[in-house]
Amino acid sequence: MKVIIACICLSSSFAVLSEEITAEDILPTGEVVSVKEPVSAEELVSEKENVPTVDVLQSQLNTMMQDTAAWVDDIGSDDSNGDKGSANGYLQLSWLPRTADLGDVDANFKVSLHLPKWDERFALVIDNNDEDELLLDYESKDIDNEQEGINFAFQYIKRFGQERQVKNRVGFSRSQVYLRSEIQFNWQVRHVDFSLQPRLTYFIEDGWEPSIKTAAAYPLESSYLSLSASWQKLQTEANTRRKIGFYHIKPTGKNQLLVSGVQYSKSNDAEDIPNENYFISIRYRNLMYKSWMYYEVEPFTEFNQANDFKTEVGIIFSLISYYGH
Repeated sequence: MKVIIACICLSSSFAVLSEEITAEDILPTGEVVSVKEPVSAEELVSEKENVPTVDVLQSQLNTMMQDTAAWVDDIGSDDSNGDKGSANGYLQLSWLPRTADLGDVDANFKVSLHLPKWDERFALVIDNNDEDELLLDYESKDIDNEQEGINFAFQYIKRFGQERQVKNRVGFSRSQVYLRSEIQFNWQVRHVDFSLQPRLTYFIEDGWEPSIKTAAAYPLESSYLSLSASWQKLQTEANTRRKIGFYHIKPTGKNQLLVSGVQYSKSNDAEDIPNENYFISIRYRNLMYKSWMYYEVEPFTEFNQANDFKTEVGIIFSLISYYGH
C-alpha cells in the first residue's frame, strides 16, 4: 500500500511534464521565475531541456502542495489579504534487505498544511506513520512499521516559550476517529537538556492509550549523547510497551550526520505473549542533491525473541525528498 501511494505521488508529477511551459519556468539553479517579456517557443523548449528531471518533479510537487494549502486555507476565511497557507513535508523511499527478508520495501510520507487564516497555530497533517508507535529520539522510523492506511489529523500547537508546548489533535487513523493531547516540558540542568512528554490518546473503538516519553541530551566537544525511554499502554495489547535507547550523534560535515546507538524494547500482544528486541545500528545521513534530497545508509544487527534471539543482520537504504522547507 505504501509503495502504491508513493508511485501515485510520483506519477502525478510525471503527468505534469507533458504540459507546455507557461509564464513560470524553472531555471537550472532550481529557482522559479516569472517571464515578463515574450519568449520564443524554441527558447522555452531549450530551457526546459536543460532543467534536470528531478528538479522539475520536485518543483511540481512543491507547487501542487502549496496550491492545496492555499485553497484549504481560503476555506477558513473570505479575506484575501494576509498570510497565505503553506505546506511542507517529505517523501521517503526505503529498501530494507535483511537476513530473513531481502525484498522488504517501504514508503513513508508526511504533509503538513499550515493554515494562518484559520489560526496561526492550526495545521492539517496527512501521513502514513504508525500512530501506535511512540518513537524515541533518533530511533529509526523504518523498522517493523506495520501501518498500511493513511492518517488525517487537525493539529493545534500552543507554545509557552522554550519550556512548554501543548499539542492537541483530532484525527482519523486505524479506521477510526481519535483524540490526542500531549504536553512537552523542556529544561536544562548543568548543560544537560531534559524533556518530558506525557500523552493521552482516545480511539473511538479501541479506547484510552496513555503514554509518556523522556529524554536527556549531553553535549560533548564535537558531538553529543542522547538517552531516551518511553512507556505505552494500548488497549489491544495485554501489557505495556517499554523502550529505551542510547545514541551517539556526531555531525561529520555541513550536511552530514552519523548516528550510532543501541535500543531495547519489550511488549506483549493481545494473548500476553512477550517479545523482547535488541537493535544495534549505525546510520549515516548526507545531502545528495541541492538542499532538499538526502540519502541514509543504516547497517544494523537485531536480536528478536520471536526468532529465538538469533542474530539477524541487515541494512536500510533510504532516499528522502523534502519540499516547502
